[in-house]
Amino acid sequence: MPTESKSLSSPDAHIQPADGGPDCNYCGNRRYVLDAQGNLKACPVCGVAQAWKVRAVDAYSSRTGAALKQTFFNFKTRFAGEEDALLRDCLEAAEEFAEEPDSRWLVLWGERGNGKSHLCAAVANHLIASGRAALFITMPDLLASLRHTMELQANTEQESYSGHMNAFKNAPVLILDDLGAEGKSDWSDSVLFEILDYRYRNRLPTMIVTNCALDAFDPRIASRMQDTLLSTVIENRAPDFRQRSVDERLG
Repeated sequence: MPTESKSLSSPDAHIQPADGGPDCNYCGNRRYVLDAQGNLKACPVCGVAQAWKVRAVDAYSSRTGAALKQTFFNFKTRFAGEEDALLRDCLEAAEEFAEEPDSRWLVLWGERGNGKSHLCAAVANHLIASGRAALFITMPDLLASLRHTMELQANTEQESYSGHMNAFKNAPVLILDDLGAEGKSDWSDSVLFEILDYRYRNRLPTMIVTNCALDAFDPRIASRMQDTLLSTVIENRAPDFRQRSVDERLG
C-alpha cells in the first residue's frame, strides 16, 4: 500500500526550495533544525541559513577593494631576504585567532603602515571563507554608519539606531580596525565603550587594531583590552611598509 504523502501543514513535510539553495532532505528545505535543547539552529548539511547570516553581517563591513584579496598567505614578513620576527609574531597571533576565536580577544597596536589592517582583512576573509560570520569594520566607518542611521531614523524612521548598534555589539566575530582614528568626542567614546563593554562582559570574540598606545584610551576601555584572562596584546614595532625601499618591498 503506497505511503500517504504528508500534508504541507505537517511540520515534517518536505517543501520545495524557493531561495535558490540546494534541495536538502535533512532540514526539508526549512534551512533550520532543532538542536537537542529544542533551539533552532542553521542546518549543518545544506548550510543555507549560515550563508544568510554570513552575508547579513558582512553587509555592514569595510571589507571591500584590496581587503578582499588580503590573506595570511600574501602577508609579507620577509624583506631583503630576511624574516622580520615582529611581523612573524603578528601573523602567527592573527592565524591562531582566526582558527579559534571563541571567547578570545586579540589586540594589535603600533605605528601605521606595518600590516595590521592587512591582518584584520585576512582574519575576516579566512573566517568568511570557512562559513563563519565575521564583521571587519573600521572605527570611522562604524561611527559614520551610526550617524547615517540616526539621520534616517530622524527623517524617515526606516532604520533603528539600537538595531544598528546591536549588529556591532552582537557580531559573531568583530574585527575592529583603526581604533583611535575616528577623532575623539564624548559620543564616539560612549559608542566604543558600549560596544566593547558588551562584548567584554559576554566574552564575544573580538580583534582590535589601533595605531595608538593603549593607555591613550579611556581607562575603562584600556583595562578591558588588556585583561590577561581574555586578551592577547601584541605591539607591532615593525617600520612603515610604505617607507621601505622599493627593493625591500619587491624582494
